[in-house]
Amino acid sequence: MIDMSTVPFDTHKAIKSLKEAGVDEKQAESIVGLFGEAYSNSTATKSDLEVLHKDIKGDLSEIKTDLAWIKKFMFGVGMAVLIAALKYIFIG
Repeated sequence: MIDMSTVPFDTHKAIKSLKEAGVDEKQAESIVGLFGEAYSNSTATKSDLEVLHKDIKGDLSEIKTDLAWIKKFMFGVGMAVLIAALKYIFIG
C-alpha cells in the first residue's frame, strides 16, 4: 500500500467525501489509495528532476566541447581553402 503522507491531496477529506456520496469506507479507502498510487507512479520527484538537470548540464557541456572542436576544424579548413585559392590566383 502507498504511504499516504506522500500523496499531494487530503486523503481523509477524499475518503469522507466518498463516504458522504454513499460509498462504503473500505471502497473509499481503496479508491483514494489507487489515486495516490497512480500519482506517485507517474510524478517526478525533486530528486528525479535534480538528477535529470545534472545529466542535461553534462550533455550540454559535452556539446559545447564538440562545437568548439568543430569550430577550430572549420577555421583550419577555411584557411587551407583560402591559401589554396590565393596560391592558385597569384602563382598559377
